[in-house]
Amino acid sequence: MKILITGITGFIGSELARKLVSQKEYELAGIVRATADKDHIASISDLADKISLHWANFTDWHAVRRIVKDFAPNYVVHLGAQTAVRHSFEMPHEFSETNFLGTINLAHAALEVPDFKKFIFASTMEVYGWQKERAPFKEETLLHPGSPYSVSKVASEHYLEMAGRAFGLPYLISRACNTYGRKHNKGFIVEYIITSILEGKDVYLGTPRAVRDLMYVEDHVNAYLTLLKTKEANQTFNFGTGNQMTMLEVAKIIKDKLDFQGKIIEHWPPDYPFRPVAEDYLSLDSSKAKNILSWEPKYSLDEGLDKTIAYWREKLKS
Repeated sequence: MKILITGITGFIGSELARKLVSQKEYELAGIVRATADKDHIASISDLADKISLHWANFTDWHAVRRIVKDFAPNYVVHLGAQTAVRHSFEMPHEFSETNFLGTINLAHAALEVPDFKKFIFASTMEVYGWQKERAPFKEETLLHPGSPYSVSKVASEHYLEMAGRAFGLPYLISRACNTYGRKHNKGFIVEYIITSILEGKDVYLGTPRAVRDLMYVEDHVNAYLTLLKTKEANQTFNFGTGNQMTMLEVAKIIKDKLDFQGKIIEHWPPDYPFRPVAEDYLSLDSSKAKNILSWEPKYSLDEGLDKTIAYWREKLKS
């Protein structure tokens, strides 16, 4: 079977590709954003001779169509996107074009593949946005996206649902919670807290009371492996832990693990991009994935944090 992964140089994409290569069951290809900066493919440098890479921007219909036609994947795992929520408020057009138009282009290119089996789309917990009830969200919860980023994901979900009905596109939508365990980017919250403390710097928390569901990377990758193998189609699944801890509580856990004596400052960092709103509660009910797909997270927050701390401790030493 042939799998095309978009966002293959990103956090989840690179980890998923590495796992699939190790299984030796699939022929893999990836779409890489066309840019003069070649450093962003460092995350898959060890896979260079095991996968084929194709350069294109998602907004370029002709390039996307050519790549999909030439590789003729049985599966598309669409992970690529503009993902930094905070930047989407200042660049709403770029996020909308890349995320929404890019999904449209990939979906229609996939429809032209003769033996196409499934389009797997990476949505996000962010699509639930603000809710009146503070309880883990189920898939049928009404969506209230609170950022240009999450709006682009909701629009993409609706387009795939339409494409499933109108054009017969077989799809699955994954709404995953915040994931940590990055190896190449320390700009996201858990990695930021860990690396700041390891470097002896004070930690800034812009939303210390915000509740977030946090999942370790291996559980997130396993969710996509599960979606690739299941016979289910044209459905949406939450993937999360149901965790309901504030970011301040998480920061204090990490602080205690590292015996940090510095400060946790309850304020945005001085150079943080403009972000007018941030949801105060985001957590997922993954019972549907457990019941239908037999998926559930294997790593506790404690275990995941320990593994992430150990990795960054060694990386920063070197």
